[in-house]
Order: sequence, then C-alpha cells, then structure tokens
Amino acid sequence: MNKEAPGRQYQDTVFRMYFNDAERLRELAGALHGRVYAPSEPVEIVTLEGTFLSQVKNDISFLLAGRHLVFIEHQSTPNENMPLRCLYYICEQLRREIDGKRLYRNRRIPLPLPEFHVFYTGTKNLPEESVMRLSDAYRMAGDEKIHLELVVTVHNVVYREQKKLLMQSTALHDYTFFIACIKANIAAGMGRVDAIRAAIRQCIERGIMRDFLEEHEREVVDMVDFEWNQEMFEAAKFEEGLEQGRNEGKVEMILSMLREKMPLEMIAKVSNLSLEKVRELGTAHSLL
Repeated sequence: MNKEAPGRQYQDTVFRMYFNDAERLRELAGALHGRVYAPSEPVEIVTLEGTFLSQVKNDISFLLAGRHLVFIEHQSTPNENMPLRCLYYICEQLRREIDGKRLYRNRRIPLPLPEFHVFYTGTKNLPEESVMRLSDAYRMAGDEKIHLELVVTVHNVVYREQKKLLMQSTALHDYTFFIACIKANIAAGMGRVDAIRAAIRQCIERGIMRDFLEEHEREVVDMVDFEWNQEMFEAAKFEEGLEQGRNEGKVEMILSMLREKMPLEMIAKVSNLSLEKVRELGTAHSLL
C-alpha cells in the first residue's frame, strides 16, 4: 500500500514485516487494551493483501481470541481519510469471512469487535493519543443525528522513553527506537543505506530487535537501498492504474455473462480465466 511519498516506504515495509508475528501482535494488543493476553488466546493474522476481485489492502489486521478484530496502520504523514479507509477494510474483511447468503437468514450472525489504530512516526507534533471519526467528513447541516460512526485511534509513537504505549509494549518500543536511530543517523549526515546499517548495529548491540535484525538484515537494507525516485514511482503507479482498469473491465464482462446465465465453461474460455475464478466471482456477487 503506497501511502507515503517516494523515499519513505522503508518504514511501512519494515513495520509490516516486524509485526507479521503472532507473539508481537498479542503483546501489542495487550498494551492497547491494558491487560496481558495468555499464549493460549489465539492470534490469527488476517491482513488484507488484495485479490483479483478486490484491490483493498491494509498494513496489519488480526483476530485476537476470536473476539477482537484489530486493524493497524502505520503512517509518517497524517491522512484525514483514514476512517473512510478503515470502513473499506472492515467491509472487505466481513465480506470475505461471511457467506453472502447468510445475510438473508433470520438468525443473527455473531461478529468480532472491530477496532482501528494508526501508529504515527512522522515529524508533525501530534498529541500522544487522538481520535478521528468518520462523521467528521459528513456533509451535515446543524445538529443532525449520526447513524453510522467509525472511530480510529491515532497513536503518536515517535520515540520518547516516557510514552505510555511504548512503555507497555516492548515490540512497539523497539520498532520506534530503530526508526529513531535511522532518522538520527540521516540527520547526522549519513546516506540512507549507511544510516540503516548503523541503526541495525546500534540496535543489535543493545539487544533491540536483535533476532529480527540478524535474520533479516539484508532484506531491511535492501528496502532502504531501493531508490524511490519520482519517475520510477509515477511509472509504477501508471502501470498499476492500467492493470486495475483492465481487471475492472474484465470483471464487468464476466458479471454480464453470468447475469445472462451463460455456461461457466464458455465464460472461462472467453475471459481467459480459470473455471474456479469465474465461480469465485459469481459467488461473491450472489450470481451463483
């Protein structure tokens, strides 16, 4: 998910890699909820990675103890559309998990309790914790009743030793310390690659993210080494837009043929997709 300007992608990538771990997520959830979760309480990572049918992706999402559906985004630039993005995330997650046919049955479908968090590591001076609401974007005239709300908690986790959340979560403390080391090294005049290599050494010497950095050192350096110059970035986005347009056109064609009750084998042949993909698309749109 390319949310930041070129050159800032290393933070999101390292964040996703580091927190794609059940134990770290369980500990982080405990810090967010003010309690300790036992190892017996399962963590299922359900991050949205995008599919042929949906381009929706997010940084990290996980189901904790079968009850809490936690969505986490990392940002170094504030985004006022985050509540709307999170609405997309929860809708896509539920669409994937719940058979559409069940929506028309009388029996209530039990749902996990969703929550949405943003971890901010940028330069803007934000409070340690704040909230964003979907209703902030509504075109309201006066004191009108709000019928749909979604709240995102924004945590300013720019490294500082006495921040409450960093004191409660070792994993988050260590990650923000690592990012702070990179920034300090760059501010001291180091190039980006040298800055991250020096930060890796500094953290390993202090026992911070040691196992992760020793295992993934080369990958982490490569994340920073890749130069996101403006031309490459724009070219990649242009190609991504073309591909998405082609996919959307193909989807509409397949849906039209499904509505006309054409044989699935014929649809698969014409669209150059597998029979399984055609069935998946038809089921997702309640046409089969």
